[in-house]
Amino acid sequence: MVYFHGFLSNMTFKNSKMIFAAAFLLLWGVEAQTQNEAEKDWLESYYEAPDPDQFVQQMKNWASEGVLDNEHAKPALIAFTSQLIRQNKEKVADWYERLSGLAPQQMQVLHTAMLYSRTTEADAIMQEKFGTRYEEQKRETKKILELPLDKEATADMLWGFYYATGSEHAIRRVVLCFRFEDAPDNPEGVDVPEGYVPHYKRLPIFAENSLIANGERHPRVVEILEKMLKEDTSLTDLEKEGVYNVLSVLKPDVYPDRKEAEKV
Repeated sequence: MVYFHGFLSNMTFKNSKMIFAAAFLLLWGVEAQTQNEAEKDWLESYYEAPDPDQFVQQMKNWASEGVLDNEHAKPALIAFTSQLIRQNKEKVADWYERLSGLAPQQMQVLHTAMLYSRTTEADAIMQEKFGTRYEEQKRETKKILELPLDKEATADMLWGFYYATGSEHAIRRVVLCFRFEDAPDNPEGVDVPEGYVPHYKRLPIFAENSLIANGERHPRVVEILEKMLKEDTSLTDLEKEGVYNVLSVLKPDVYPDRKEAEKV
């Protein structure tokens, strides 16, 4: 993932929490304990009742509570913010001015979100501030839904994208993680250290856990998965199995656990 901080560089987010049950937990971590339920619901359920007028205050709250400085929170928060900018292009100049008092390292989150927003309004601000360096980075930066899944930040960014939009495409990208179920531990021609587990091997369990945890709180996630299982002809066998297993937890009466059925 790219991260904008006056100059742009490649940055890997060392996300040791990938096996947690939900990307939402990754986003908030310990900081969740310092926030009330209304604040948490505003972000996670934003797509259900968009309220962009709270954005500036929320950013200031996240800054004062340390969320904007939390390396585990940044990927999802950047993706979430990028989509709010896309949905509210006419507000970005005002938002930027009102948030200009944030610390430089906290402004990095907003700058990177503006880069990923792919909007002319954000581009104008960033070009004025960073000049040709911004244009160079913009050419090199993929859209969020095109980011490679083998990068640690991508899965978290997909959930941030979803919370802002309710997008089926974001869920489809999460489901794509199931394709790595049969990926080799030691790819041919690669010298893998003993005991090392490649990041891509963790993707199926992340997908399963995050889809279950979010499906328990978001009926739309369940609806998307059911529609996908019934209608999406692009699903591979591994993806179908992964989606079914998630639904067997979320709706066991409709999707009985196949492993348990085999024991009977």
